[in-house]
Amino acid sequence: MGMDMKEIIARVPDYTCFMTVDEPDQSTQKLASEYPDRVQVRCVGHSRAGHPIQLIKIGHGSKNALVFACPHPNEPIGSLTVDFLTRELASNEELEKELDYTWYFIKCIDIDGSRMNEGWFKGPFGITNYMHHYFRPAFRDQVEWTFPVKYKKLEFNSPIPETKVLMDLIDTLRPEFMFSLHNLGFGGAYWYITKNIPELYPKFYDIVKQMGIPRKLGEAEMPYAVTFAPAVFQMMKARDSYDYNERFTGKDPVAGHNYGTSSDEYANRDGQNRTMTFVCELPYFYSDKIDDTSLTDRDRSDVILESCDMKEKLDGQTRGIFQRVEDLLSGDDNYFRRALEEKLGGAESIKAQRAWAKSPECAGKATQAQMFDNLYVMRYFRCTNLCLLVRGIDFELNRAAERGFTAEQVQRLHDAFDAANALLDSECAYLEENMHYQITPVRNLVTAQAVCGLLTAEYVSSHS
Repeated sequence: MGMDMKEIIARVPDYTCFMTVDEPDQSTQKLASEYPDRVQVRCVGHSRAGHPIQLIKIGHGSKNALVFACPHPNEPIGSLTVDFLTRELASNEELEKELDYTWYFIKCIDIDGSRMNEGWFKGPFGITNYMHHYFRPAFRDQVEWTFPVKYKKLEFNSPIPETKVLMDLIDTLRPEFMFSLHNLGFGGAYWYITKNIPELYPKFYDIVKQMGIPRKLGEAEMPYAVTFAPAVFQMMKARDSYDYNERFTGKDPVAGHNYGTSSDEYANRDGQNRTMTFVCELPYFYSDKIDDTSLTDRDRSDVILESCDMKEKLDGQTRGIFQRVEDLLSGDDNYFRRALEEKLGGAESIKAQRAWAKSPECAGKATQAQMFDNLYVMRYFRCTNLCLLVRGIDFELNRAAERGFTAEQVQRLHDAFDAANALLDSECAYLEENMHYQITPVRNLVTAQAVCGLLTAEYVSSHS
């Protein structure tokens, strides 16, 4: 690489919080004004709410690289990563020429969803504040999972406008390297990549260790993830989820699959894998248990089944409150409700997980990391359903007059809001007390994600 990686790391700004939706646009215009001969900016589309989507072009290399942040709106690390990488490449011509790419960046692809998360972007950082301002859309409303796909009985061709922007860029640019910038709420570092590149993984492990971030060595994000190395997985496709649910439920899963596939499967839909897609998942919060591979005295299958029990119980409590006001929550433009309905309709996925837990794949004793994942991290993620319920009710309360609700209907909303909020507070208090977590410094997150991306981009460029 043209510059010493230590020098690049030293130039990562001291980021301490995340960008709100308007800040990336301001930063982009500032960069373009500072480097008018090296940075080009143009609008390539609009969000569903009408916000312009800006594409940043840097360099004149022989290969194309497409990098986009916030494909999920509760994952804002990527906006800062792009903020850093665009400035680094604009100001560091030697690095840009060494990598030999024409770079295309989008600092925030799900602008509308990100705006709905802004309540926690500036802190304070912790589980409780995160949960009370969290939003993640239903799969059918997600940028990353509404790419067209046709597989067995599954056929989806309803991409949202933001996804269409990426489809056009993928089809036009045919990028050799694509960096989809994701991250997670609680856990450890892990990576997805289109093809197995063992030479890179020790470098990934080294940079996250330098940044004080543990690797995720417990349960994989999805039971059907293909493992290349510890905490490194093959990019997942819609067909993987389909086959897993078909295998472990014995039913045709297409009825519950109302969304599409990922950017990686779309880019490589001809089966040639010409686009190397890379994802570097990093946590806001982590525990020392995340990478503890020592064995417990409990069977892994039993721990997974206990996790299933927990999810069913919490889903039942959430569903009970939701049903009290279901008729008052609009399904069309209340995106909190749309997401919650999907989450609460996951009985088949729990059924599949129960069957998987009893398979030979889950035999043996659970590690500390696996037990922590199943009993605590899964509870953390299930708690987000309560946040969707609280915010969905609050959304309707704020427009009760506009919708012409009666006093009795408004009172029902208030009562349900209080019940949901109390349950959310109770769950947050439990997690705060029992997860014994640490908060990852924002600069460390950006540094790890940017370095992993540059390392992978360099490898792809030199081996094209």
